[in-house]
Amino acid sequence: MTYNKTYIQELIIDKIAGTISEEDDYTLQHAIHTNPAVAKLWNEMHNELATDEAQSFFDNISENVAWDKIEPQIEQIKSIQSKQKGFINWMSIAALLCMMLSAIYFWQAKPAINTMAVKQRKKPAIELRMANGQQINLSDTAKSVINTPFANLKKGANGLSYTIGDDKTQNWNTLTIPAELDYQIALSDGTQVWLNSASSLRFPFSFTGANREVYLTGEAFFKVAKNAAHPFIVHTAQTNVQVLGTEFNVNSYQSDITTTSLVEGSVATSGQHSEKILLKPGYQAIYTPVTGFLRQPFDAGIELAWMHGRYYFHNQKLRDISEVIQRWFNLPVVFDDAARADNSLSGAIEKNKPVQVFIQNLKSSAGVDAVIKDGVLHIK
Repeated sequence: MTYNKTYIQELIIDKIAGTISEEDDYTLQHAIHTNPAVAKLWNEMHNELATDEAQSFFDNISENVAWDKIEPQIEQIKSIQSKQKGFINWMSIAALLCMMLSAIYFWQAKPAINTMAVKQRKKPAIELRMANGQQINLSDTAKSVINTPFANLKKGANGLSYTIGDDKTQNWNTLTIPAELDYQIALSDGTQVWLNSASSLRFPFSFTGANREVYLTGEAFFKVAKNAAHPFIVHTAQTNVQVLGTEFNVNSYQSDITTTSLVEGSVATSGQHSEKILLKPGYQAIYTPVTGFLRQPFDAGIELAWMHGRYYFHNQKLRDISEVIQRWFNLPVVFDDAARADNSLSGAIEKNKPVQVFIQNLKSSAGVDAVIKDGVLHIK
């Protein structure tokens, strides 16, 4: 009998964590005794996860306890109750596994994984390009207040804010966030915007027209200040999202997919062919030019985890996960074995941990070999 590797890995994790059901335990034991590949995977994962440190971590884990432990870390934002309970239970275990493996990586004091192979790169900087062409390095800590002809800028712990100068014309500026970093900006109307890595926001210092309009590439979370007389519109390459005052996330990283996820309030989003869809809280609109809009429920604790430096994935292709690695760690990824790109994985990535932790987890839990060479992550 052929077994799905990801499914077997989930059963093994449940077995070691002590959360496996009687039926799943029977399935796992039968697979171990009848399939040499499953037996090999069991031995490898058991040896990695059955250390004293790992076992003490797993001793009292149940599905509810696991979620209780991880929930405070991923739900600092108001979370929408998920209708996919099984998925969330697995994600809680996967998230804990990821953090536990990270701890094991440091506790065991394993030799560094070729960290010296990463070339010294110029430190990325957050940049603001103004209408007159002036470029300001917002990562420069030398100045916290910068006066410009258009606005007086103030850099603080919560990102960038500003007061409008004498020139109140609608001059357009572009805020660019490089790989590795993220940033927050408060616009002149009181709207707050959180920008993910490798994203940009084109905006005016002052909104002067009937609408408050901005242009987004990449991903951002918007907490829009209410103003019924002046709708707020987010333009992406494929969609336009119109709101009055609400909280929502827009992900436009992929050239052919744009996802708008509504946390609070209401939004209307339109596509390239005049299609239009209304959303209510807890639902997201996924748009492609070919299929149009798909509306489905989502869980804010998972969808917005990036705002707290975490990315959760479930049965996701390694090809897609590698794009997050490139954005979050500014590390190009090459698949030396092209077939590896189609491997499906479940787990989590933590932005504030070295990329070597992800590599170690990849090796331990998925049996995928990876190495950093000349500033490139090679997956074999």
